[in-house]
Amino acid sequence: MSIYTINPRVERRIRKLGFRLTPQRELILRAIAQRGEHATFDEILAEVRSITPSISAATVYRNLETFSRYRLIHGNELAGGKVYEVASEGGHHHLICHKCWGDTKVEDATVRKLFREFDKEHGFLVLGEHYVFMGLCPECRSKEGDSLGRFNIYPKFRSKTQKGAKQHE
Repeated sequence: MSIYTINPRVERRIRKLGFRLTPQRELILRAIAQRGEHATFDEILAEVRSITPSISAATVYRNLETFSRYRLIHGNELAGGKVYEVASEGGHHHLICHKCWGDTKVEDATVRKLFREFDKEHGFLVLGEHYVFMGLCPECRSKEGDSLGRFNIYPKFRSKTQKGAKQHE
């Protein structure tokens, strides 16, 4: 594992919450940072075990859950599995392409506008701070059209040939 220094903000926050920064916790945080964004549990566990082979999967899992609960890391569901990344100073969100898995970062301010609309129109206060939006990137959308996957059940997403076929059924 290459040397990674834990973000001082994260370290201060751990201590402020009353947790010790144990060698295991430090290894787990370093493993997440080493993998960058979208580190899976298995990747984190393998990275940690490359340094400390005796660490249990339960220890890694418990610490990931604790770190997520206290917003030291972000855990998001992605394609049926959970992925993790260290919480950063600058908030951002992700646009992930269903087809090519490309990842486009979106600044927090852009998404917060949408959340203000939810509050204004529906009185709904969004509480989370890190979101993943799944869809099609411009390249895959131009190749696939607007009819990929389950979305083709909606008339808006059907191609002209699909619309015609549906009308004749």
